[in-house]
Amino acid sequence: MKILFINPPFSKYSGVEGHGGKTAPLNLGYLASYIRQQKPKIEVDILDCEGLSLSYDQIKEYLNKSGPDIAAITMATPAYNHVISVANVIKSLNKKTIVVVGGPHPTALPEDVLKKENIDFAVIGEGEITFLELVESLEKNEKIFQQIKGLAFKNKSEIIINQPRELIKNLDILPFPAKDLLPLHKYYLPPTKRNVSGASTNMVTSRGCPFRCTFCMAKTIWKRVTRLRSIKNVIDEIEECAKKYNHRDFTFNDEFFTANRKRVIEFCQELKRRKLNIKWFCQARCGTVDEEMLKIMKSAGCEKIGFGFESGDERVLKLMQKDNNLANARESAKLCKKAGIEVVGAFILGYPGETKETVKKTIKFAKELDPATAAFFIAIPFPGTELFKLATENNYLKKPIDWETFTPVSNILPPMQIPNFTKKELVKLKKYAYRSFYLRPGYILKKLSEIRNFGDIKSLLRGLNIFKKISI
Repeated sequence: MKILFINPPFSKYSGVEGHGGKTAPLNLGYLASYIRQQKPKIEVDILDCEGLSLSYDQIKEYLNKSGPDIAAITMATPAYNHVISVANVIKSLNKKTIVVVGGPHPTALPEDVLKKENIDFAVIGEGEITFLELVESLEKNEKIFQQIKGLAFKNKSEIIINQPRELIKNLDILPFPAKDLLPLHKYYLPPTKRNVSGASTNMVTSRGCPFRCTFCMAKTIWKRVTRLRSIKNVIDEIEECAKKYNHRDFTFNDEFFTANRKRVIEFCQELKRRKLNIKWFCQARCGTVDEEMLKIMKSAGCEKIGFGFESGDERVLKLMQKDNNLANARESAKLCKKAGIEVVGAFILGYPGETKETVKKTIKFAKELDPATAAFFIAIPFPGTELFKLATENNYLKKPIDWETFTPVSNILPPMQIPNFTKKELVKLKKYAYRSFYLRPGYILKKLSEIRNFGDIKSLLRGLNIFKKISI
């Protein structure tokens, strides 16, 4: 049996090429490594169409040569149309190839996805064990699909959605992502997360977040719980990346890296004990960092921390169920700067219930916090979130829904039509936010003074290119 995991093309066909970086699809890396571990006789490969910037002709050529028995495609909401297109290519070459999709979109909307002719199965939620059981069932030609938790499938004209799969309790049972199957030379971190020149990578040390932000997709797959890998397991992976692939710059994609203060400190201590000279970025929640912890993090190589500040208006934060406040945001930003750690801020504009005044307050608050970099996003109601439910109930989303408009970093009109704003007004406000933040004379001078080497120049130019695309 041959299994091919596919990351569909997106940027090349969606007009967002060059917006940010390119990072490894860790979900496919984990699935591939788990299948290799459990079923060593099965031939496994990954085709990262996005990372390789492949055309559909190139994808077709690759599929024709490889001839997989199972093609497993990851489906993020903005890439929906491209997943369907890839599935159509697969079936045009061989009707017998089994097409499986997984990820946040089919987890939230399995029935809609399975209505597409060339999709055979959808994996709902955390995928490793569900996909393994599906592979074993297909391998033995035992059609016991209804017994597999977390699976949705077609039975003639009927769509069957099985009971949900429990989350993996011990994440250490999963082998490290199969980065040897990925085009590592094609990946690079976005300027907001880059720390040093040279080879970089992304990884996760945990899964999930316990909070209830209405716009966040994390709980669609991970529920409202954080599961932590052991410190040894995490540092072993870092060591492998450093020694095997010469990675020195790391982005930790955890939704909530600072969920456990004691663990963060233990992580930093072990990193220093093994003398792994790396630099890293992580994401934290306002109010969960303190001076002592940040000092230890800095000493262990933490150069940047990303915060979801979201809004400069307390009422809007409550609408988002952010369970945080502006005072925590100010204090966390201040403590990071004191520790010598750069702050990376994310802000949301155009949340339902906002006014032009609250948007202006958010832009003003961003400049007050003065993070090293700021990203402004128009609110997007991803399927599976409370915001999606709110948007559908209030008719903010018009049918048929164009899933490509759910792209976070682009200048296309957003999917929601909310009170107080037209879609065009929101795009103009977002562009204004970027210009207002980044074209401050003091900010420009500070960035120019921070240039130390050619890598800094390259990163700055890449950032300027992104700025041009999203602010003009």
